[in-house]
Amino acid sequence: MFRGWLRIREHCPECGLAFFRESGYYVGAMMMNYGVTVVLLIVFYLLLLPLPDVTRISGETKIALWLVFAMLLSLALMRHSYSFWLAFDYWLEPWEPEPPARTFTIRL
Repeated sequence: MFRGWLRIREHCPECGLAFFRESGYYVGAMMMNYGVTVVLLIVFYLLLLPLPDVTRISGETKIALWLVFAMLLSLALMRHSYSFWLAFDYWLEPWEPEPPARTFTIRL
């Protein structure tokens, strides 16, 4: 489904299924990714809250570290949320792959 780390193919190379059905198709996947990231951040924060503060890190540094962690977590979950969104949508409402484009060859 993915060409690189962040690039999605337009069609499946095996069956020709279009990965972009319409404009804004993956907005639901982005919201799902955001929700899972927020829930995991809250869980990690609550798990780390009872630990004693042996390091004397300033509040600004802690916030910066949490922001970096949130961005990396969101990027790590992006591929999974997009794949899940596509599979969930296809499960609810399957669609047919687009027929392959016809190519004509001219023989001389």
